[in-house]
Amino acid sequence: MRNALIVVLLGLLLASAVPTADALQESPDADNTVTRIDVRADGDARWTVTVRTRLRTDADVRDYRAFQERFRENTSRYLDPFRDRINGVVATAADDIGRDMRATNVSASTSIQEVPRRWGVVSYEFTWTAFAATDGDTLRTGDVFAGGFFIATNDTLVVSAPPGYAIASATPAPDETEAGTVRWDGRREFADGRPNVAFEPAGSENSGDTGVTLLAVALLGVLALGGGALAYRRRGDDTAAGSGPILTDGDRVEQLLRERDGRAKQSEIAEALDWSASKTSRTVSRLADEDRVEKLRIGRENVVSLPDEDEQ
Repeated sequence: MRNALIVVLLGLLLASAVPTADALQESPDADNTVTRIDVRADGDARWTVTVRTRLRTDADVRDYRAFQERFRENTSRYLDPFRDRINGVVATAADDIGRDMRATNVSASTSIQEVPRRWGVVSYEFTWTAFAATDGDTLRTGDVFAGGFFIATNDTLVVSAPPGYAIASATPAPDETEAGTVRWDGRREFADGRPNVAFEPAGSENSGDTGVTLLAVALLGVLALGGGALAYRRRGDDTAAGSGPILTDGDRVEQLLRERDGRAKQSEIAEALDWSASKTSRTVSRLADEDRVEKLRIGRENVVSLPDEDEQ
């Protein structure tokens, strides 16, 4: 039963919330999925599964608007199977854990985001009651992820604290912690009962200690990034160590691409900048979201390039 939940969740997310074979044929290809879990003080959580499609040309926009018309004319064709699927997920978790849970307020919508680049978006939302376990004032997620959890390459999972709460702990270590949220970037396979995030009222003794710990982690990250910037400047031919402007991670990638005729494999970027594969992937993904680079999958390798001037 514990493994059954993760199998259903994987099916839910990896299918990008597309319900039927007929709808799949009519739906645009998804470039990434962002799953956000907003935990509430009563233990309920509002889930938002956002499926995004990059709209590179005016023709892509026209095709997506045609899809939106079909979606809005017959939303139930997409929403009803999703509702059935998530009801099964929550019922499985409730039986496994022994906590009364339900999926309520299930909805779906579509839009086009114009800034900083054009994306076609389909959002599926629902409230998972009793999602977080309660222990006094402490809320903890994780027991519903029986068998673990999975996010695919370029996908993202975000978990946020309720208003008035702080994050006391998060396992495994998130890729980013900021303003009461933790974020993991794919590809990532979580172990049984993970991700596990604990929340405590802001200002409590434990939450204060954890805040110091998270701050220390952030400071270590800043120091590590600073060391990377210094090492990169030392490798450059025209900038002496300790001189010139401090470059952001995105600036370093763009500068490296310019030095390599505007194109490089993602693995080559990681090697040149002495970064981990996960850091390189996060940086490149953010640059792509900001329309500063283009990312193309060729075989088993990502190739990163500066956008053509006529596309900017």
